Amino acid sequence: MFRLIYISSASEEISPTDIQDILTTAVSNNRNMEITGLLMYNGLNFMQVLEGERDDVEPLFEKISQDKRHVSVASILQGDADTRIFAPWAMLFKKLKPETTEQDIPEVTMSEIMALEMPDNVRAIIKNFDSLMG
Repeated sequence: MFRLIYISSASEEISPTDIQDILTTAVSNNRNMEITGLLMYNGLNFMQVLEGERDDVEPLFEKISQDKRHVSVASILQGDADTRIFAPWAMLFKKLKPETTEQDIPEVTMSEIMALEMPDNVRAIIKNFDSLMG
């Protein structure tokens, strides 16, 4: 199992519809590839955790890196992992600024995320991103 975490900045033209499209596509594609994860968005930046087979996660990250809806994509953690943190979910979503997105993607609170078993370095990345103001 392989885990990759990246951050990026939303493009200036991004809309709530774009966010919905990102989530819908992520859930659909991730289920097919058995990738799990978390997407956080604070109105300016994204942070995403992707978990799955390296041969699936790395090409997906390359595809995500080319998406025009965000810029300055930077991987901040990559490596083998013993277990999945987000095993039941193709993609959890946590927005830090209220917006209108209509989705059936599970939206979680920080307390729910922090209650999950995860390595300390992943927990620190998620907490630090949560503290950023968009």
